[in-house]
Amino acid sequence: MAEILAALAVSTIVLATVSMIASLSLKTSGKVNASLSLDEEITKLHTSIRSIVSRQWTLLAGAPNVSDGVEGAKQAIVLSHSIPEKNVLGWETALSTITYISSQKQIVHIFDTDENGGISTSILASSVDDFSVEPIENYLKYDATFTYYSPSGVLILRKRAQGAVKFY
Repeated sequence: MAEILAALAVSTIVLATVSMIASLSLKTSGKVNASLSLDEEITKLHTSIRSIVSRQWTLLAGAPNVSDGVEGAKQAIVLSHSIPEKNVLGWETALSTITYISSQKQIVHIFDTDENGGISTSILASSVDDFSVEPIENYLKYDATFTYYSPSGVLILRKRAQGAVKFY
């Protein structure tokens, strides 16, 4: 009888150890998944802002603390670009805005698609809790806080991303 009790005690200890290790590995895999997901969003933000600001747009039209241009919110960048007019010799100005929508936790790029006032929106990054922009000479510095939540709403991981892009 004592041997059976000893065997049950040993097997209980083994099962408890295995379940603790399994629980820890599941928590770790959740954090790894969250980290990979946030790293992907951070990479999308860096490449999108670099492409939009430094390659496609030629003038910073509105950002906080910029004396020449429209004063904008600290969470938005308004850019303008001169493009050839249709059937006329001349130029027209197209506007583009990179902004943070806090209710959707997204940074989006909003731009005109046609002369009838149509606009298009593309998502630059998701899972964003905070976003700010600050122009410094010929550079545009930005700061974003990314957060990953579990399906039940529990905070799993938070990362901060900073960057700067040159505008011309």
